[in-house]
Amino acid sequence: MSRLQIPYTGVLVDPTDYDPDRFESVLRKYLGDKGGDPVVIEVFNDHIQYLTFIRDGQIYWCCASEPEGFSELSVRESFSSLRRTQFPKVIVYSIDLLLFHSLIVYLQTKPELKVSSTLVDLDELLDRIESEKRNALVTALQPGNLVMLRYKDGVPAACYHGLSTGAASETTRREDFLVKVYTMATRAAFEIRIFTELVVTHSEDARPVPGDFEGPISSFFLSQPPKLIVKLKNRPLKTYNFTGKQITVGRLPENDIVIDNLSVSRKHAVIHSVRTGYVLRDLGSKNGTLLNGEKIEHGELHGGDTITIGKYEIAFQVTTGEEGLVDTLDQTVIIPRYHSENSPKKDAPANKEAEAFPRLYRRNDQEEYPIEGNSLVIGRSRESDIRLKGLFAPRVKVNIYKSGSDWVLEADGKRVVRVNGEKMEDKVLQEEDLIAIGSEEFVFKH
Repeated sequence: MSRLQIPYTGVLVDPTDYDPDRFESVLRKYLGDKGGDPVVIEVFNDHIQYLTFIRDGQIYWCCASEPEGFSELSVRESFSSLRRTQFPKVIVYSIDLLLFHSLIVYLQTKPELKVSSTLVDLDELLDRIESEKRNALVTALQPGNLVMLRYKDGVPAACYHGLSTGAASETTRREDFLVKVYTMATRAAFEIRIFTELVVTHSEDARPVPGDFEGPISSFFLSQPPKLIVKLKNRPLKTYNFTGKQITVGRLPENDIVIDNLSVSRKHAVIHSVRTGYVLRDLGSKNGTLLNGEKIEHGELHGGDTITIGKYEIAFQVTTGEEGLVDTLDQTVIIPRYHSENSPKKDAPANKEAEAFPRLYRRNDQEEYPIEGNSLVIGRSRESDIRLKGLFAPRVKVNIYKSGSDWVLEADGKRVVRVNGEKMEDKVLQEEDLIAIGSEEFVFKH
């Protein structure tokens, strides 16, 4: 295995054999340092490399090497994997914030461009980023070597290779990057990647360790995930394990917790896992969301809290201590309609509010966008409902609007749009039409 060499500002712990007690003391030291520089902990052997990113005194993100790159791990999975790794070694690096973020971008997001250094004019690519004043990350990877050039608004903000002090000026960062790449490329070609999507996320179970927690750090993350217990008249109906980044509650079937009751809105509330814990947010519901009896728009969740939605209560339970592996996540379940005087009769017409909107499925991000109004715009501008991001995104504006009972696509721009492989500037859309705009693909669903 060829380890990814981590660019760094300093080495805090030299390579040493992994010892559980020593590793625990290292974790406690850097998880207790709320105002210190970000830290990367590398654990590796001849077959695998684990990276743990720590920021503001808490674990932010974890990943592990694979034959074709790195895969994201939950904090729980990371600790569980370390237990099974044979004869690992540990290194701890200090790292500045911009480098911390850039390295996660490289490991976590998909590049807009990936090409061999022998097939691309690097100067021309960098000129384009600078002329368009883009935020971007340019990386050059060679076995054992990673060189990174970070742009902010088209200006080189940092260049990293090996020990990185960040002392270079704006005028020399680009030159440093090119000299390093061209010099080392005489031995082997580099793989050049350009990232223009710089948004990164934390691990789904990242959360601060309470100051009064006395057990091993690993046991805190290896504990059972929070549970959501849905009750009606104090009678438990269903229990959910919170193992993802969010869980939604509402009447529509696409929610994670479906409550088929008129007192519950189509999309009523959502619970997010954030770096500081868990947050409950009302989604503009008609009857509101209560947290411990208080009507809220958003609020922090703690173990023992009670969420009230319509006639239902949801108990939020958090456990600590090591209690075995995560149970399989309960899938969506429809909670039976609570029959009351206000419940509709069986023969009553369907509620208009429950009608499904047409939507676009974005293949690249695997996301769906409902067309809730009479139109939706796709384009590069900030005003677009769906933005085409990236250095090579076409300069085109695509409007999808309602005309009578039809939905019509209309394209305005220098580059044409393809629908089901055919070039066209306007079309009445049909179910499952495939819309291609540059490298982006959307599926129309009615």
